[in-house]
Parts: sequence; structure tokens; C-alpha cells
Amino acid sequence: MENPVARAMTQTSATGAHNLGFTLIELLVVLVIAGITLGLVTLSFRSSQSNQLAEQGRHLAALMNLATDEARLTGQPLLLRLDRNGWQFAQEWGQTPNGGLTPSPPSATTIDPGRFSPPLDRLGLWPVIDANASVDTLDLWLGREALNDPMGILLQQGAQQIILTSDGLGGYTMQQRSP
Repeated sequence: MENPVARAMTQTSATGAHNLGFTLIELLVVLVIAGITLGLVTLSFRSSQSNQLAEQGRHLAALMNLATDEARLTGQPLLLRLDRNGWQFAQEWGQTPNGGLTPSPPSATTIDPGRFSPPLDRLGLWPVIDANASVDTLDLWLGREALNDPMGILLQQGAQQIILTSDGLGGYTMQQRSP
């Protein structure tokens, strides 16, 4: 007795001979589907690489907002130290009994450090007088005060630039900028 599954999978030509294998049309359809899938994966990977700095900028802006809230709640200003490789938050000042600030060893905060991947090509304050100005390390105090001067931090990787801006009230946002 012949297996019905095997019989359904074979084709019978007009002469009655059994042909096993795929037709040219079937092979072309598979190649087209594979090509479309590969194209979509490649486009998705490229867009994720180009958006990586923007994602890191949004994340850093959120951490800066969190650090500002922490500084206000604890009464301790926090230092944000940025360099081309990443960022770190620290409480480097303690409070004296009479209410003044005194240096103390760096201590951990509830905010973990982070890294830029790949490292930044350019780091600086915004707006700047010299458009090509860049620094290796940038220290920013996030204080207890509700009002600060509006400012921005420029981050650049390749041709992509973003600016982390402060509205002066302690809120930080990320804006994309073309060089």
C-alpha cells in the first residue's frame, strides 16, 4: 500500500512519471522572500546604529532629571562628570554642622554610571562661541536649587549631534541637531 503523504508530495507529469524536487518558480519565490527578509534586517540594524546616540542621550537626560530630583530630596548636590567614554554621578561634597559644604571622598549614588558606545567624537557646552570647541571632561553640578541657568551639553558621534538642554528649572531634554 502506498503512503498517501508521499503520494501527495510528488507530482505526476502528463506522461505519468514522478518528478521529485522544486520547480524554478518555487526556487525564485524562496529567493525573493529571503532577499526581502535580509533587506529588512539590514535596514533595521542601520537605523538602530544611527539612533544609538539619540537613545543614549534620552537615557542620560532622564538620569540627569533623576539626579536633580535626588539632589533636591537629599539636600546634597550631585556632580555629573562626563567624558568621551561615558558618565558618572557622584556626591563629592558633604554638609558641615553649620550648613556649609565641605569636600568629602566620592560616594555612590542611586544612579549607576554609563558608557557611550562608541565613544564620543566631541563633547562640549552649548551654545559656544567657537563651533569647533570640544573638551575631554565636563563637570556639571546638579544642585538643590530649583532655578539654574539654561544651558546645553553637546554630544557628537560622527556626523550625529545631540544637545541635552536644561530649561533652567531642573528639567533636561534631548534635542537632535545637524552639524
